[in-house]
Order: sequence, then C-alpha cells, then structure tokens
Amino acid sequence: MEFECDPAKDEANRFKHGLRLAFGMRVFDDPFHVLAPTIRIDDEEERWKAVGRVDGKLYTAVHVWRGERIRLISVRRSNAGEQRDYDRYSR
Repeated sequence: MEFECDPAKDEANRFKHGLRLAFGMRVFDDPFHVLAPTIRIDDEEERWKAVGRVDGKLYTAVHVWRGERIRLISVRRSNAGEQRDYDRYSR
C-alpha cells in the first residue's frame, strides 16, 4: 500500500491530536484492523475509517482512496464507538 498526505494537514493533525499523519500507516499493519465508511453529509468524497491496534492501543485513521494510494486525512486515538466496532468485527 502506498500512502500520501498533505503537509499542512499533517501539521494540523500533529497540533490537534499529537500525531503525525504518517503514524496512520501503522494502523493498517494490524492484521485485524477494521474498515468502515464515514457518514458525513459535508464530505465531498467517500471517506473511510481504519481502526487498528498500535502498541496495544487503538487508533483511527480517516482516509480516502486516490487511485491506488491511501491519502491520510486524520489520525487519532479511537473513541468508544470505534472501540466497540473493533471488538465486534476484528476477529
């Protein structure tokens, strides 16, 4: 898998969530990561959430597909709902 991100978005994510967008690549390394579409009326393109375990903690990587590449939009610790989805569907 190839990944990309916008440098300005990367800096904003680091400021807001304390993580570089590149950290999101590690979410996809979890063999049990869960993919789910995001549902937001304002989104102009189909966005997805990948929820996976990194170093024993759950993280969520919001992304879009650009051809064969994954463009990371946001990376953060997972919330309670994402935790439930991961527990329900990851195994």
